[in-house]
Amino acid sequence: MLDYKLVQACAEVIHFGSFEKAARALGLTQSAVSQRVKLLEERLGQPLIVRAKPIAATAAGQRLLAHYQSVRLLEQDLGSELPDVQPESGFGQVTLAVNADSLATWFVDVPKRLFEQLGLLVHLVVDDESLNHQSLQEGNVVGAVSLRDTPIQGCRVRPLGFMRYFMVVSPEFQERYFKDGVTADALRACPAVNFSEHDELQNQFLHQYFGLNPGEFPAHTVPSSQGFVTLAEQGVAYAVVEQHQAEAGLRTGKLVRPCPFEIDRPLYWHHKTINSRLLDQANEIVLAEARRHLPEIGM
Repeated sequence: MLDYKLVQACAEVIHFGSFEKAARALGLTQSAVSQRVKLLEERLGQPLIVRAKPIAATAAGQRLLAHYQSVRLLEQDLGSELPDVQPESGFGQVTLAVNADSLATWFVDVPKRLFEQLGLLVHLVVDDESLNHQSLQEGNVVGAVSLRDTPIQGCRVRPLGFMRYFMVVSPEFQERYFKDGVTADALRACPAVNFSEHDELQNQFLHQYFGLNPGEFPAHTVPSSQGFVTLAEQGVAYAVVEQHQAEAGLRTGKLVRPCPFEIDRPLYWHHKTINSRLLDQANEIVLAEARRHLPEIGM
């Protein structure tokens, strides 16, 4: 039988990647949290965390975290029927993985609705949509936006819609670098802006339409969706951005499209197959927001 005070301590250490932060969240001393994790590891007979900076979960720790997330959701379900099992704060919590472009556009009202309608505190893991399913596989989240259309083991997948991307620049940038059009040679001679080293979309766009590979073009690195647009408006880079993020700049003339090429990225919602009314409601909120903003896949 698992001692859930020990499991909670271990889960919070994994979640925060730090004993100190976990201790603050739990209202305990760092020593007490460390002792609980050590005791749980001794009882299970295997290490649950890798003691590095930041702290990471072992394979067993990931399975334990996934189990703990499921148990928390089921406890929160009971809270509406059995007040004695309500969380001490009066709120439940849910951890989801989302890409930055979605968070800046169609997903923006999801945390608000989850809190107002379901009383959930929302913890978001923000990463590239090509990587988010890993967070779900590892048990760090219970739902994730992903490019993957096949279900992960223990999960269900549902279509969200697609996001459309195209290149934008300032009029001054276009006059300086793309006066004779956008070509591979022109792109090698001016800076792009990448979200991160894993910016798969920008790489796909430049390879698909111009035959360029990563490393063949100079680039800023700005891990912010809005930062993409800002750098383009400032005239210091070209950016491949989601259409809704470019609307205001295109409307005011701060941005122009230097070429007609587009990429449509289908998005899918993966979530744990837990028999939880609360998770079902959270999933429906995510899907409803996607339907409000995103074109259907296949349109």
